[in-house]
Amino acid sequence: MNNTAFDISSIADGIMKLYPKSDIVPLVQQDIYAQYSDDPIGFGEKILGEDFTSDVKKLMESVRDNIVTIARSANATGKTHAAARIATWFYKTHKGCQVYTAAAPPENNLKKLLWGEIGSLVMKHSGLFKDDSITGLNIMRSPLEFITGVTIPAAGTHADRVAKFSGKHAPHLMFVLDEGDAIPDAVYEGIESCMSGGSIVRMLIMFNPRAEAGEVYRMEKLGKANIVELSAFNHPNVITGVNKIPGAVTRDVTVQRINDWCRPKAADEKIQESKMFILPEFLNGVTAPRKDGGEYPPLKSGWYIINPSPFPYMVLGRYPAAGTNQLISSEWISNARARWDAYVVKFGEKPPAQARCIMGLDVAEGDVDGDSNVAAFRWGGFVERFTEGNNVWSGLDLVQTGDRATEFYKKKNCERANIDGTGVGAGIAPHMRRLKCNSFSVKVASSPTIQTEMGEFKIMRDQLLWSLREWLRADPGAMIPPDEMLDEELRCPTYEVVAGKIRVMPKDDMKELLKRSPDRMDALAITFYRDREKPKQKPRVKRSEYVWS
Repeated sequence: MNNTAFDISSIADGIMKLYPKSDIVPLVQQDIYAQYSDDPIGFGEKILGEDFTSDVKKLMESVRDNIVTIARSANATGKTHAAARIATWFYKTHKGCQVYTAAAPPENNLKKLLWGEIGSLVMKHSGLFKDDSITGLNIMRSPLEFITGVTIPAAGTHADRVAKFSGKHAPHLMFVLDEGDAIPDAVYEGIESCMSGGSIVRMLIMFNPRAEAGEVYRMEKLGKANIVELSAFNHPNVITGVNKIPGAVTRDVTVQRINDWCRPKAADEKIQESKMFILPEFLNGVTAPRKDGGEYPPLKSGWYIINPSPFPYMVLGRYPAAGTNQLISSEWISNARARWDAYVVKFGEKPPAQARCIMGLDVAEGDVDGDSNVAAFRWGGFVERFTEGNNVWSGLDLVQTGDRATEFYKKKNCERANIDGTGVGAGIAPHMRRLKCNSFSVKVASSPTIQTEMGEFKIMRDQLLWSLREWLRADPGAMIPPDEMLDEELRCPTYEVVAGKIRVMPKDDMKELLKRSPDRMDALAITFYRDREKPKQKPRVKRSEYVWS
């Protein structure tokens, strides 16, 4: 702590020694802090003894100067850490102050994240809070002066949620909302009713800008808030290459994401500026370790094009540019096609001998026009060509379809067969098992079994199509055959992230765009299914073993 903080603390301690039981002590202490009522940065530096990044300082100043501040943040840039300091500054430097904090459901988001940071401040600066009553998600100076956590009910009516956040009035009032894009609209409606009546009110909303949708985005669009971006490129860890702030974003991670999710712009390419960025000079020539043990090539100065990826919001703190939510990039498709052609020139259309085949079967939906049974066969990265009358067929009943799929399975010595088990195809996998096949029924509307850094999946279909996307994006061995229908299907879907869940374009929407069913893409995606490993059951205990003799 610097000299100013030491002097202030000494004055307060001296008064406490002279008047240990006097009511004047908290009042004097509060007056000392009140000199920072318009200086959140000074309070943080001199009272809390902390340093802040340039972006966090902008955030603090914005909350001081604006009624509503929206913090669009990249990952691990310190937004929640900063919010705890801002809430503490407002509470300690303003008389008659009430601070309400909330986070998107579930309740643990509030307890572990924002109140984890507030709790660390209480532990580190016990003297700062010695006159407060602290219980759970509540720090109270008096019945009318406090910081508190308000949980948002995961269930309940719109009116219930509005009521939770309405009717709050104080001379100085603040709302701090974490994961603001996933907070229900009703919460903002309730807060809006409190933003009048003579109070000095501030609202801070923090989130990762995954999609241009929801109440927070509408507030931005209508100019109802001041916007602050917290970019990884402005973080000291990334700028210096030294992890000065433990737990925050690092240079290595940022360089990895540039290599994985971006590419240098060619001189003759014409791309919207919103889909690009200029590499910061301090990253010119910088490399980083790869996850496979190798090393990325040195970055080069200039413009970089952002491929469809989480890069805009995870690194820059920006919304993805229009069109960047395409599920599978045209570039990834072209690269996989080129690798297939190069492989065939060298080895012919023979799968790699060292790999076992995985079969994916998309079952035709009865008599629907243009819908066929399609079997995809994948040996590691090599996908066999789709051929009408061979692995693409129609006009057979389900038993015949199961028999034909079994013939393919045994002829190609498959390791497993993943069968579309939704609707009419429900009985095919069991039929194949009776014929000695290692077959699995895939319910595409069932619950997903994995999640990603971007969030969870809504249903199994989203997970399978995302797995196909990641295979084409990141696997240098991915090879797909020449097929105009497959190519068109892979380029068709988009995705969005809603309330932390990844949703791929619904199949009906794809059918409307393609004017047919995306059978080839679905069959290939099903090859990436892995059944959930069942937990070992505990041994059953006889009732008599519970009885004392």
